[in-house]
Amino acid sequence: MIDAACAERGSPKFIALFNDNLKLGHEHEDNQQREPVNGHMPADLQQAYGSLFAACQDHAAFFARDHTEFGQRLHAAHIAWQDFIVLANRLVLQIEAFAHEYDFDERTPGNGYRSFIYVTNACITHGMGISRQLMATRSTMFFRRKFYMKEVEACSQLLSSLCTCLQYLLILRQWSASTGDLFACGNHTAEQLFELGDTINQYCFYGRCLGFQYGDSIRGVLRFLGISMASYSESYYSQEGDGAIVKTTRSLWTSGKYLMNPELRARRIVNISQNAKIDFCKSFWFLAESELMHKLPSIVGSSIRVNRLIELPAEPLKLPRRKDFKAPQNPSSDVNQNQGDDGDFVEIPVPTAHLGPGLPVSVRLLSAKRRSGMLGEGRYRGWHKPTPPSPSILFHCHGGGFVAQSSKSHELYLRDWAVALDCPILSVDYSLAPEAPFPRALQEVYYAYCWLLDNTELLGTTAERIVCAGDSAGANLSIGVALKCIEQGVRVPDGLFLAYCPTLVSFVPSPARLLCLMDPLLPFGFMMRCLRAYAAPAQETLQQNARHVEDAAQIRNAPKSSAGSLNSSRRTSVARSPLTPLEANSEHDDESSDTFASASASYHSQTVERTDLPNSEGDNSSCVSFEDDSQPIVHYPVDISADPPKDAASAAYIDNFLDKYLIDTATVEVTEETAAEAALVQANGHAKISSDGDILVETGRDLVAMDTLQGRLQEAVNNITSTLTRCTQSYEIHGSNAGQQDVRNMDALIARSPSEEFAFDVPRDPFLSPYWASDEWLSQLPETKILTLNMDPCLDDCVMFAKKLKRLGRQVNLEILEGLPHGFLNFTMLSNEAMEGSKLCIKSLQTLLQTDPKHKTNDKGSLLDDDESSSPSASLAAS
Repeated sequence: MIDAACAERGSPKFIALFNDNLKLGHEHEDNQQREPVNGHMPADLQQAYGSLFAACQDHAAFFARDHTEFGQRLHAAHIAWQDFIVLANRLVLQIEAFAHEYDFDERTPGNGYRSFIYVTNACITHGMGISRQLMATRSTMFFRRKFYMKEVEACSQLLSSLCTCLQYLLILRQWSASTGDLFACGNHTAEQLFELGDTINQYCFYGRCLGFQYGDSIRGVLRFLGISMASYSESYYSQEGDGAIVKTTRSLWTSGKYLMNPELRARRIVNISQNAKIDFCKSFWFLAESELMHKLPSIVGSSIRVNRLIELPAEPLKLPRRKDFKAPQNPSSDVNQNQGDDGDFVEIPVPTAHLGPGLPVSVRLLSAKRRSGMLGEGRYRGWHKPTPPSPSILFHCHGGGFVAQSSKSHELYLRDWAVALDCPILSVDYSLAPEAPFPRALQEVYYAYCWLLDNTELLGTTAERIVCAGDSAGANLSIGVALKCIEQGVRVPDGLFLAYCPTLVSFVPSPARLLCLMDPLLPFGFMMRCLRAYAAPAQETLQQNARHVEDAAQIRNAPKSSAGSLNSSRRTSVARSPLTPLEANSEHDDESSDTFASASASYHSQTVERTDLPNSEGDNSSCVSFEDDSQPIVHYPVDISADPPKDAASAAYIDNFLDKYLIDTATVEVTEETAAEAALVQANGHAKISSDGDILVETGRDLVAMDTLQGRLQEAVNNITSTLTRCTQSYEIHGSNAGQQDVRNMDALIARSPSEEFAFDVPRDPFLSPYWASDEWLSQLPETKILTLNMDPCLDDCVMFAKKLKRLGRQVNLEILEGLPHGFLNFTMLSNEAMEGSKLCIKSLQTLLQTDPKHKTNDKGSLLDDDESSSPSASLAAS
């Protein structure tokens, strides 16, 4: 264990200790620097580590007498496991000595260093569970040697990979010890970090041990998603000629295959993470936008009265300037252009980046009650009086890595929020990357926020309090909106709520960012491709967008023809009215106004969702919800190169482990001979043919066989076999090289260094990475509440941003929850832990909105009340 002094940057003692750890990891036979592993237990082992070490010793001695193949492999696996336990214990003790230095404060312990300690301890706990099962069954008659051999080898490899990650943390500590920052200082890069250490094998994180670091309920959800991702890739990468029935059958077949075979699932998931393009990521995440998933919130979610999708016309806005606004000394061109002739007003332009002007911005309005003046509510008769406008409103931005999802896919927890907060929620459906990279999404969100300020009466609120909230990418955009308001003199939101927010969209290494190497929902490859699509699009994408903008400009400037004047487009009809709901109600409500009906009648889509559950106000009239279909996505490919591992010893160990995963019988190595035979078969439609004479003979036999009953039966069997093969065969995922690749080549891709993903630059823009914003701007941010997770790759982003705001004297609160994954808000109906986390979000939002938490419930009992909010079970913050 080291102290703070020996951890100083460039300390010879620190470097010597780090090199000793590397030597211990590679050369288990060299025991001069530690106590013998195979003799007695080392004295410095912590209690949990010591218990697992003793169990491994007992199992190794037991299986040493078993001379079967699986028995000897169990013996060897327990010997290797002991070495990794000793190494992990040493590394954890070293990191524990300085991890507290990076906490936000004493009451909020949490950072990437602590997270890896948590994960390593969870690995030891998981190993103890396997060891107890092995102890209880190893002497029984029906003991499954092969099953437990795979379990023990997977746990041993898992701990080995975690040791490699812990060694990376010591490198990061050396780089940032002098500054106390979680982000590496100076000229150190992520590429340099991954080149200094061993290659991390990701197989163990997605196989039998998938989700080991989470609770039971979340672990089940993550395994289901892992199986779904693997089976969906089979359908996605199938041949173009396969029909819907063949693809569906293949998905069902492979789902069972990946359920029963964790090693095959791990190989497929890591293969996807390493080689799949951004179009697969978008396609898989957009499964949440299917028609079935769109109907789910209205069935199982909280009952709300208003749920409308609205299009905002692309028209310039003019807002009053803040009285306390001070123009910057060197104002940017944007500020000068938006000041206008009247210094008391700010002109808000329409979004123009990448896609050009003229496109409407979609927003969704959700409210538990119908309020006076709210858009589309129409006239009320008799005693059906609307609720007065709310004094507050929540402005929401959804997550999805800037490339996927919408307000509809986040509606499940937004319904709960709308009922619990008792105020309207306006959620923005911004344009998605890669076809709309930065700053298009920020421009649209900022425009929607300014429209809210200019049209509060249409949303059923007086807007005395406005809080911006978002999760993941949406949280990043929420900060960007506040910074835009500060820059241009627009009214700043009264509060910010940020859930697991990336504040530094750059590739500066930090301890928590290494967690994406094992994250089931946000794998390393997925995260890199999403950030690249949003922050650093390819030149081809920019050129294509420029051509589209130019074509659109030519169409707008072209003279109007007689044919064009007869056909009114959808966007033209939107621009004629200050505000237009997207789709008309096919069954007009008795209380709807004629104006609303006529404005909606110009649209052809008739999709209507009716929410007619009773409310506490006694108003049983129904409210329509206007839904829109998902927009077509233009996918952006990302090429990935593959290099073999550099370290020979590490490569040998990984190859030995990978041999146990090479069981995909549907994929075989392709040699020149088999490739030539396959091409010949495809060209001739027959078996291997060597001469013209053989062709005549084979053709004649086929003609004779067709006339016999036996030939017809054989043909039927062949057709059935061919159909089954098409429905069950597995297709490989190819990277940048076209054509089929060698199986070992594909496995080598999995073991390559992650540094190859960093082959692009990200601009240092404060609206892209709020962490880079100036102190002058950050000091003007409103009260901010940040909720993050102890195993989230964005943990260090949140901690460092909170520290910066605290240093500037801003009111900021940080909560760190344990045992939940990134994006947990989408799992509130599947996990009790996720539901409790959503309740904590509601409590923070109630504080920002300055609303008293009232006793609230619904017909499904899914919301919190006063008793629940004060119960110990509602608190998940790390203590």
